[in-house]
Amino acid sequence: MAGSVVAVVGSGVAIAASGNSGPGSPQSARIPSAGPTGRLEDSGVKPKSTTTTVGRPKSTTTTSAPPAPAASGVAGAKSVPLGDYAGSSDPNGVANFGAQTGTHPVYATDYLNKSGGWSTLEGASGMSVWGHSPYRLVLGVPILPGTGTLAQGATGAYNQYFSTLAQNLVGDGVANAILRLGWEFNGYWFPWSVATAGGAANFAAYWRQIVTAMRAVPGEHFQFLWNPNGPSPTNYTPAQAYPGDAYVDYVGTDVYDNYWGPGPFTPPVAWANQLSQQWGLDWLASFAAAHHKAIAIPEWSDEFRPDGHGLGDDPSFIDHMAAWFVANKVAFADIWCFDSTPTYRNDLLDGTFPKGLAEFKLDFGS
Repeated sequence: MAGSVVAVVGSGVAIAASGNSGPGSPQSARIPSAGPTGRLEDSGVKPKSTTTTVGRPKSTTTTSAPPAPAASGVAGAKSVPLGDYAGSSDPNGVANFGAQTGTHPVYATDYLNKSGGWSTLEGASGMSVWGHSPYRLVLGVPILPGTGTLAQGATGAYNQYFSTLAQNLVGDGVANAILRLGWEFNGYWFPWSVATAGGAANFAAYWRQIVTAMRAVPGEHFQFLWNPNGPSPTNYTPAQAYPGDAYVDYVGTDVYDNYWGPGPFTPPVAWANQLSQQWGLDWLASFAAAHHKAIAIPEWSDEFRPDGHGLGDDPSFIDHMAAWFVANKVAFADIWCFDSTPTYRNDLLDGTFPKGLAEFKLDFGS
């Protein structure tokens, strides 16, 4: 936001925010406008949490303790299946990421157009490139593409569009895609955002309608990832928005190295919050275990933000995430390696994150 300053000194980075945007004071992130394709990554902003929940439940899990680091990085991290977001419909970008980091991505994140209406959604433009690639597609599916309501979706009113979408994905050679229906639904920045318990019930019912419709298409082998946003507290419980075990294959959250909470703006404080917040990593581990679901992390990365709430070139975040993946047997982890704008940056390869990149290579590289 205006008044934030990002200064790069050598390989280190300092972030300062003027006015009321200091690390101890929650503030509003800018709600994104649609980009050229209507996709979130084209909007220039990936907003995250803007509030701090008071009295959120304490974690009852003990999975946050990391394994002891090995001389070559976190022990076991090199076996974690990796994916990447390198930009829309860009298998070559994923391959380049693997070559530059010494890793071997087997998944790729991408997104359908989120504001072009039903005909654009069901057309699945740009997805056929993944059918000719070595990567399994992890696809963000906007369940309200600029039109419709969750309540109507819950009645089955839009099932026809998802049947057609499924047919087109099968025809494009991505019948085994992992689908993130209405990702980050507990935030406030998408048309399918869920703010109340009633909205959560509609979301869960709509999810069941979509899964049923898509599973009925011949040739499909889709799996479904229930995917809230990590740092977005709500006044409803996660269980109220959960569609049921029969309709979900993976559970996960999107986790970026940012912080709005009280106390010092430091990596240790920020990481502790990543674990303990309402939809955070401790909750995710407990929820997945209770529902016997595999954990997937479809978006994560170091982060510079124009509002000053990213931790910047923070190798400790990379290391903590690697350890958490191992401790919790994460099925796959897709890093976001892409700069939305010159000041909203997550690309480990752009020269902004030399320490984070070195840690990533140490933990995950061959």
